[in-house]
Amino acid sequence: MGKTRKFVVLLTVAALALSMFAVAGCEKKEDTDGTDTNGEATFTTIEAGKLLVGSDTEFPPFEFVDADGVVKGFDVDIMNAIGEKLGLEVTFMTEIFDTLIPTLKAGGKFDVIASGMTIKPERALEIDFTAPYYDSNQSLVMAKGTAYTGPEQLAGKKIGVQSGTTGEAWAKENAPDAELVPFGSATDAFAALQAGNVDAVVNDLPVSAELLKEDDRGLEIVAQIPTGEQYGFAVSKDNPELLAAIDEALADIKADGTYNDIYQKWFGILPE
Repeated sequence: MGKTRKFVVLLTVAALALSMFAVAGCEKKEDTDGTDTNGEATFTTIEAGKLLVGSDTEFPPFEFVDADGVVKGFDVDIMNAIGEKLGLEVTFMTEIFDTLIPTLKAGGKFDVIASGMTIKPERALEIDFTAPYYDSNQSLVMAKGTAYTGPEQLAGKKIGVQSGTTGEAWAKENAPDAELVPFGSATDAFAALQAGNVDAVVNDLPVSAELLKEDDRGLEIVAQIPTGEQYGFAVSKDNPELLAAIDEALADIKADGTYNDIYQKWFGILPE
């Protein structure tokens, strides 16, 4: 066998070895850092190893800042559990509620919204929602002892609402003759009601219940408004891989009991 033929044989063997290595490399197995075993990203985040979360952090018990300046709440614990499943460190960033969607769409500040946000068709045109993670309704809060008979009683009244929320949408539709007074947060709306600057507040029921739990401040929930809302986390339409990863992690924490534990911690009951 001459040198030329030996060289050709060696090249052929080398090519076969490379081919086998490439085929083996096509078998991908995802791990928890957003990459597969080939080092290719299965989802992307703004900062490697981190999940940046935009939130209106004045919405207890879903998110709030405690006396030590630490963001806590139901959404916070759920997102931390999801982050653990994905191998990501979760950081909450405070944002005014009605700027959350445009800021997420603009990109570069946070990866996901976790802010007690109701899944609505018009919002879903701009962002992508995960599977629902909480069922909610609205509430009407007024001064203690107020005899409330129905929305018609609100005509000519000042109704405090959090700007950009489903509570504001309900008030516009059901109390068209009332004057709506928008606020940046639910806590600001409640403070205005307590001060007598508005006559009522329309707000998410679990948040109203939380705000009045320790100190009713002379206020009470005079009506529970069934709206059948569901909250979802939201991700940019440009990042479907991250949405899929969060959805999978959310399903996992529901299956392994973590979700139930967090729900009971914050609401004192198990989800229905």
